[in-house]
Amino acid sequence: MNTTVNLFCFVSMVTLYGGCAPAPKTEHPGAPASLARARQDGWTAVRGRTPKRRIPPVEPVAPNPNTAPAGTRRDGVLTVRLEARLGAWRPDADVDSAVTVQAFAEEGKSPQVPGPLLRASQGTEVRVTIRNLILDSTLIVHGLRAGTLADDTLQVAPGATREVLFRATKPGTYLYWGTTSGATIADRWARDGQLTGAIVIGPLGAGVDPHERIFVITVIDIYADSTRPPTKEDIWEVAINGRSWPHTERLRYDVGDTVRWRWINGSDRSHPMHLHGFHFRMLAKGSRFADTAYAANATRLAVTEFMMPGSSFRMEWIPTRAGNWLMHCHMLGHITPFPTRADTLRRHDAHDVTGHPLSAMAGLVLGITTAERVGAAEPVPPMPKRRLRLLAQQAGADSGKPAPRGFVLQRGAEPRADSVDVPGSPLVLVRGETAAITVVNRLTEPTSVHWHGMELESLYDGVPGWSGTGARRAPLIAPGDSFTVTLTPPRAGTYMYHTHMDEEDQLPAGMYGPMLVLEPGERYEPATDRTFMVGEAVVRGLRGSAVNGQHAPEPITLRIGTRYRLRLINMLPVEPVRIELRVDSALTLWRAIAKDGAALPAARQTNTVASIIVGVGETYDFEWTPASLMVASLNVKLPGSGRPLRQTIRVANELHTPNR
Repeated sequence: MNTTVNLFCFVSMVTLYGGCAPAPKTEHPGAPASLARARQDGWTAVRGRTPKRRIPPVEPVAPNPNTAPAGTRRDGVLTVRLEARLGAWRPDADVDSAVTVQAFAEEGKSPQVPGPLLRASQGTEVRVTIRNLILDSTLIVHGLRAGTLADDTLQVAPGATREVLFRATKPGTYLYWGTTSGATIADRWARDGQLTGAIVIGPLGAGVDPHERIFVITVIDIYADSTRPPTKEDIWEVAINGRSWPHTERLRYDVGDTVRWRWINGSDRSHPMHLHGFHFRMLAKGSRFADTAYAANATRLAVTEFMMPGSSFRMEWIPTRAGNWLMHCHMLGHITPFPTRADTLRRHDAHDVTGHPLSAMAGLVLGITTAERVGAAEPVPPMPKRRLRLLAQQAGADSGKPAPRGFVLQRGAEPRADSVDVPGSPLVLVRGETAAITVVNRLTEPTSVHWHGMELESLYDGVPGWSGTGARRAPLIAPGDSFTVTLTPPRAGTYMYHTHMDEEDQLPAGMYGPMLVLEPGERYEPATDRTFMVGEAVVRGLRGSAVNGQHAPEPITLRIGTRYRLRLINMLPVEPVRIELRVDSALTLWRAIAKDGAALPAARQTNTVASIIVGVGETYDFEWTPASLMVASLNVKLPGSGRPLRQTIRVANELHTPNR
């Protein structure tokens, strides 16, 4: 893991999106004058015992799968007794050392990461006591009155106990979290970063869905060379429910099951969460203060969902094919082993990839296996109607300097071995039409291709040693070798393909490209169908962020009164971007039509201000008709960067002006 990348990720999010994470109220609420006033305010003071000034023993921290709710229920009241304690956390279960963290525990039980699950139905009275056993720090707890306040804080002195009373009135997914450093949710990276837990409020009269799962993301980030206190340590851990891949929980479902998940980002940075092989339906989206369930006519599909610090979402999907799949953060720094594992471990023999998924990935990754129901017929693979040949190539010999690498689609004669397209050649497919794509590796190292957002058989999903069923697993494609993928796109839209091997080297060199699926009978018109793909590219030996492979994009010319489809794709290694369409200095309007290759429901296909945050691995489609002669610009703002990448757009009466 690169230290600079992680620091950049944190600083950039605060710089670009700082307005999304307001500073908490830290004033001490004081002791209420009476019980009546306490109930009115939601606070009750509980006399704390004077602690002995000693450091309690550091006990093991248990991973919390969020399947068993905490507390006791009696007469419509949920009572939960929590403690904040020090604990020894091992998100990588096989390491010989532990990270000392601050964590929540239920009274009389081991501390947990994430903290104990608070689950209640609408109308329940909830009583939560917090005892602070972190004896050198005041504990500030946020969010315990879920959905009832924009932000609430409870200060608990060392050794003291406080109580919170509230009535669960608004169903949803919420976050409670603590800090001993006074940090906001967007700058809490040290030992108190694991003081994080979920609160789930169910609708009135609805029982707990036994098949629903809750996943909480946490991070600790303390570097030996960091200027942030405490120093002299080297800690970087990212976890889902207290575990880091390959030790995260393995999930198993049958084909046809309805899978329901809630995700909560309890960390200080953003995470675009990506599901392989299937679209999922977004049912609700929330911040740590509020949760919004979508109306039936406004639910949308996605394959990647961007999460800000403190946010949540609720999703549902149905596996329609057997195999092994992944759900993971699409920021490379959050799925790459750190400290970086030796190349001898990360770059496996292409003919023996059994260890590849275990040692080449880490962090925010879930493994999912889906199985056919007993007695189900074996699917019959369709015959391809189209055959394509895609070559992975590198421009120039290895010289120690960055060299462009990318994918070239063979059109007629075989292309030169050193020719590279960045982004890779657009793959234009047709909904419902089976295509066979043969990937030929002309690199000096193994590679693979993941067909991001495509619904296809698991064997072809592109994660070497993991994708597939039974003993049939996706290979690493060795230098000079090839692998043929067969897919039948079930929906038209905007997708992408990219390497899924040694991504920290291959992806920034340019090994990604757009994949466009058209409706049957539709013709691809590049003059009016415009793709803008953001990623890293190597230009004249310099690697940097680019739009369509250009660090300084050349102007393009569009025609007045013509309707254009703008396909926006983010394939940067780590950075979310804000993309804006401006005329002069003012934002214009565009019409949202699709997300992640899936058409938006009619209720969401509206004219909106032309500004959108696009997380890594997300695609968005908009329609725009320039109504007058103008000079517009598509601006791509990267976190922490003062000057955006600017794609100038000249609007003319005719297209006789050449694109420059």
